[in-house]
Amino acid sequence: MAVATLADKAGISRAGAYTRLERLRSDGVLQGYSARVNPLRMGLGITALVLISGRQPAWRNLREQLLHMPEVEYCAFTTGEYDALILVRVPDVETLRDVILERLQAMGDVRATETIFVLDEVVNRPYVLP
Repeated sequence: MAVATLADKAGISRAGAYTRLERLRSDGVLQGYSARVNPLRMGLGITALVLISGRQPAWRNLREQLLHMPEVEYCAFTTGEYDALILVRVPDVETLRDVILERLQAMGDVRATETIFVLDEVVNRPYVLP
């Protein structure tokens, strides 16, 4: 949205809106701007969560490998039974099979994976306010 529109909605001047936006950027609250893309319209009809059990203490190497997989939209290292969780978007089941069986499970640092198909994404917020 334009800064003028933001200023109007907030009931402040345009200069005040610019100042506040700049402060939010410099304080690290705003880390950038992005477009929200519909994965289906991009031909990515399959979404899956993949839980990864890795070899210890190779998480740094695993992290580096996951960073370079274009199918991975989200990656987090976790506590509990699994070491990492990734969200993967692919066009079809054959591509998902390749990602999991040929690439992930072929990584020396991956001990096991568990795949969960996403049937419906109900909540997908860009941020959560306190």
